[in-house]
Amino acid sequence: MYNEYINRLSRKINARLSDIESIYNFDFGDEFEVAMCLLLEDILPSKYGICRGFVVSEAGVKAGDDLIIFDRLSFPMLRAYRGCEYAVKEQIPVEAVYAYIECKHSIRDNITLETAINQARKVKSLLMKRNCINNNLYELAGPIYNGKTRDWPRQQPRYKNQPFCAIITRTFSTEWPIKIAHDELTPDLVILGANHLATQSVVLGPDGIKGALFYDSEFWSGLRVENVGGNAWGIGIVFLMQALSMIELSPIDWTRTLNYEFANVIFGNSEKS
Repeated sequence: MYNEYINRLSRKINARLSDIESIYNFDFGDEFEVAMCLLLEDILPSKYGICRGFVVSEAGVKAGDDLIIFDRLSFPMLRAYRGCEYAVKEQIPVEAVYAYIECKHSIRDNITLETAINQARKVKSLLMKRNCINNNLYELAGPIYNGKTRDWPRQQPRYKNQPFCAIITRTFSTEWPIKIAHDELTPDLVILGANHLATQSVVLGPDGIKGALFYDSEFWSGLRVENVGGNAWGIGIVFLMQALSMIELSPIDWTRTLNYEFANVIFGNSEKS
């Protein structure tokens, strides 16, 4: 479809990563994170900011230390974030985060994979503590077709600002772990090199198991790995873009931050006295 867009995108991404690797080398994880920042900056629409760093709550609780896709309009950076600037890790408010991506150049054992999953879970847990915006388009009982409720995957997330977390690795050479926590904190997307992809899935009775963009509390079946024959990058990035297009963030409310800073100026900081 679209003149084999996904096939072409997969080939371009593989070629682009090879070009970046010739410059940065991928001996260390940081270089691969920078490469993914450069790659996503070229692909995603300009309203999405890309950086490396931490997701942080208003109370100062932090999680993650890899790649963040954030709302550039509501949280503009104080510096130009291109090329070598990705070496600096930022702190992005939870309200401005569209997605978090845990990047690993290589996953060769289950310990590394489980560590990446746990990092993504911590970020997702923190994001879920922000004020959730109910999605009026979410079909609680399931999609309605021809006047009947169907047990099909819901196309819309429960919340407009639904957290989305992913794991990306360029090379993958281990068995997918059998035991992964099956709950709302599980990563939504895992790109396992050029050939394999894991996504959320739902159980649909006689219709079997189908893929889904977001966690579904009613029919969830866990993360399922598929061999997509060299198209994991193209499918995974389009999957990410589709999820991002369905997420709506609310503006950051700076009221308490401003009140706190003005109070410090007027009354002094008691900790310094």
